Amino acid sequence: METKFLKDALFGGMTANAFKLGTVLSLGWFWMRTAGCHTVYRGQDGNMDYDNIQAVMDLDDSQVSIANQNLPADTLWHYVRRQVSDCGLESPDSPACVVVVDSAGVMVGKTPNPPLNLTIERLSNGRFKLRWRYTKLNEEVTPTGFRIYMDSGSGFNYASPVDTVSYKLSSGVEFGWTSDPLTHEQLYRFCVRSYCEGHGESCNTDFVAAAADSEGPDAITGLHSQWGEA
Repeated sequence: METKFLKDALFGGMTANAFKLGTVLSLGWFWMRTAGCHTVYRGQDGNMDYDNIQAVMDLDDSQVSIANQNLPADTLWHYVRRQVSDCGLESPDSPACVVVVDSAGVMVGKTPNPPLNLTIERLSNGRFKLRWRYTKLNEEVTPTGFRIYMDSGSGFNYASPVDTVSYKLSSGVEFGWTSDPLTHEQLYRFCVRSYCEGHGESCNTDFVAAAADSEGPDAITGLHSQWGEA
């Protein structure tokens, strides 16, 4: 009978599931996890997968090459490592290495944090007011600004923003943008992404939506007043 973790170890080295599953006593085999090393895990959008080890590093390794990484377009990935003790216990996660893949499937450089708390407000003459927040907490790089994307029925085109808003520290953490007049009763969706010139753009796909109103409410009727002495 073939023992999968032994085959993985023999032909794939002490990596991935050969490394992890080898800690289990089964069919007379006992595969000890190497002490004094790091295990590397990954997760999409911050949701880490601790069931599958992506690579193993020696303690003095400063880098590692990880094969067979299928990272689809428009996705965000986090890689962390944990130190393994003599008895197989793992430390907490290291700071994450963030990998961003753009709409063309190309890995981009450091990216700012995505905008937070995006809201939409309908204004007169078919205009919209967008508001959002930005936090510098754990950011890889400070944004140059924000790109506004609009979808009126054919989907978002992340290669062509309708406008940009500059990031300025003097603006604090709250930002806003007002649209031009748009078609009455047409439904519009808006997505805001942060970007850094020479680096990357956040890959968030969250959006807000509303129908434009260029007419406003109907005029009131039957208005009357009454006068009397105080």
